[in-house]
Amino acid sequence: MQTQTIIKAKDYLPEKPELVEGTTDELVSETDGLVIRLFGSAPDYSKKEFEELWQSVFNSDEQEMIRYCLDKGIDVIGDDGCAVSGWRDIAVMLKAIDAGIVSLAQ
Repeated sequence: MQTQTIIKAKDYLPEKPELVEGTTDELVSETDGLVIRLFGSAPDYSKKEFEELWQSVFNSDEQEMIRYCLDKGIDVIGDDGCAVSGWRDIAVMLKAIDAGIVSLAQ
C-alpha cells in the first residue's frame, strides 16, 4: 500500500441529495456528492481526457480497480462489503491526479 492514511468513501456519502451551489432546484446526485466531498470536484466526462480514463477504469478488472483506490488511500468498500456507488468515479479522479489532469488543492 502506498499510503498509511485511509479515507473510507462510505463516510463521505451524502445523507440526502444536495443542491448545486448557487441554485435553488438543481440537485447533486449521491455519486457526484461523494466525489465532490472527496476531491472538491467531479470528473467532467464531456472532456476527452476524463472519458478515456472512464473507459480505462470501466474496462479494467473491478477488484484491481478497488485495490488501486485502496493503494491510493481511499477504501471504496461499504458496510455491506460491496463497492460504494460512484467508486469508478473515485478511481477516475485518482487516475486523473496521477496523470496530472487535475491537482489537489493544498
